[in-house]
Amino acid sequence: MRTLINGLMIGLFVLGSGHLVYAGCGSQPGDEAAVIAARAMAESKCQCATSTNHGQYVSCVAGVAKSLSSGPSPTLPKNCKGAVKKCAAHSTCGKPGQVTCCFTHKNGPKCKNAKSTADCSGKGGTPTLDPMNTSCCSNTHPLTDNACMASPSGAFLN
Repeated sequence: MRTLINGLMIGLFVLGSGHLVYAGCGSQPGDEAAVIAARAMAESKCQCATSTNHGQYVSCVAGVAKSLSSGPSPTLPKNCKGAVKKCAAHSTCGKPGQVTCCFTHKNGPKCKNAKSTADCSGKGGTPTLDPMNTSCCSNTHPLTDNACMASPSGAFLN
């Protein structure tokens, strides 16, 4: 019986410590700053404004995220690569004419991509039109906020 209890306690310890190793992006101080820096590096290398293919843009950003999270001194935690790629995937880069569009929702502002400013407005949304942010991810809090939570007009601030 004692062996069984000891075995269970060791198993629980191993499972519990595994949670620390595999914590999600944002669980450690500096994760958000690392994601912001990685997005800036990706923008300098992948050039959203000149992208003509969304898939190629996302692939480029994924490559940047991978390189920043590997090697002898990574600047992006491995568990934050997905956050960088998610922002690229939810961007308008490589989709000429598309805009990010803010919608009022009972749980707070929501951001989605729209085919054009007219399409966004026609669906009851407000185009963000922020040339500094072509993604539905916030530039200042990409792990917790969407771009509409920090709209320049303040219309969608909490």
